[in-house]
Amino acid sequence: MAIHFTPLIARFVESMNAHDSAAFITCFAPHAIVEDEGHTHRGTAEIEAWIKQAFADYQPILEVASVTDMEAGAVITGPVSGPFPGSPVVLNYDLTIAQDRIAALKCAV
Repeated sequence: MAIHFTPLIARFVESMNAHDSAAFITCFAPHAIVEDEGHTHRGTAEIEAWIKQAFADYQPILEVASVTDMEAGAVITGPVSGPFPGSPVVLNYDLTIAQDRIAALKCAV
């Protein structure tokens, strides 16, 4: 069965896999919050700094296994691979979406 991508989710996944931080950050609302690896990043400046470092350190490639629509967003699940210990690891990206932008993102195993 094909996985349905909204334009926002498609842009999120494509920019992540291209390691394009400029395109990635356009997915987020100005005051968005990201929680990843025990850290919280607030606002697009902090989120852009976080993702630039993540792209440099992990070179992640997300293979989307599922997208589950939720009342206030979506959960993207799939293996993430790259040159890091334990690769690949299955991650859940829990997105809260408001006005066609990501307002909050939680990354978890």
